[in-house]
Amino acid sequence: MRVWTQLTAVLVLAALQGAASAQSPAELAEAGRKLYISSCQRCHGINLASNGIGLDLRTFPQAEKERFLRSVTNGVRAMPPWGGILKPDQLELLWAYIGSVNGWKP
Repeated sequence: MRVWTQLTAVLVLAALQGAASAQSPAELAEAGRKLYISSCQRCHGINLASNGIGLDLRTFPQAEKERFLRSVTNGVRAMPPWGGILKPDQLELLWAYIGSVNGWKP
């Protein structure tokens, strides 16, 4: 019975991940915006415009996604690590939001 429960959980997670990947770029960016507001805005400012505490994310280079992921996951300078709080798919949503505000092309 336990194996069946675990298999069911794996299938449900796979279905949820598939549903997330079926979202449009605008839907991903909107989900990222909501996450940004609750997790990042207090330091990085409204619409990525820094309020003087965190890095102004309007200047973050599109080509440095790995740096973004590493910085958010592990922390950097005054920024605490978020790796234990934010999941990889949430980091992707944040990246989609940052890209939408900055006008990055896919």
